[in-house]
Amino acid sequence: MTPLPEALRAKLAALPVPTLSAVLYARGLRSRFLHGVTPANPDAPRMVGPAWTIRAIPVREDMRDAVARGEAPNLHRSLFAAAPEGAVLVCATGGAAHVSVLGDIIATALHRRGVAGVVVDSGVADLPAVAAIPLPVFHAGGSAPVPSGAAVMVVDGGVPVGLGAVAVFPDDVMVGDACGVVCIPRSIAEQVAEEAAAKRDFEAWVEEQIAAGASLDGLYPPDAATRARYTAACRA
Repeated sequence: MTPLPEALRAKLAALPVPTLSAVLYARGLRSRFLHGVTPANPDAPRMVGPAWTIRAIPVREDMRDAVARGEAPNLHRSLFAAAPEGAVLVCATGGAAHVSVLGDIIATALHRRGVAGVVVDSGVADLPAVAAIPLPVFHAGGSAPVPSGAAVMVVDGGVPVGLGAVAVFPDDVMVGDACGVVCIPRSIAEQVAEEAAAKRDFEAWVEEQIAAGASLDGLYPPDAATRARYTAACRA
């Protein structure tokens, strides 16, 4: 995993997910917002980091039982434990919302190691306890006190995965807030951050104009006159 430069991480941490998603949409990347994934705690810190991907598939009981007997490696444990500091752990299960791939003990361990966040398309065990940990956790199944081995098994990591109808590649930049999670291709993350900051600033100015009594007509979306007024305001 390639760590994010701190300056880029700080830029993205200051930008709302809807603004980032809108910039990606305007660039033609219209499948970057993860559907059906919600925060365990909407008040948790904002999440920014490169994706550490883990893939699970439907369980095969003989292989699961071999892991339990110690006759095969426990990839679930080893790949979760290997998530680097600053990474966002992304575990795709194919939408096994009725089971959990982590609970409060694993979440606490990840937080203590400096993992930036977790995104899973499963449920979460011990959901109230997980929500109390200052680790951003996004999930698709709510409280699910059924171990993942009832339905899925982790088979590999460091590969592209599909989660929330989004293709997530290793090192893609994951950004999460109370609105959800967006996945930004690493190669354009800097440009997206710059464009999103400009969009955020313009929309803040638009809100000021509306609060002062301006009409939406020609203001949002902006016409040429509005853009000229905004440019002049920025120069003032």
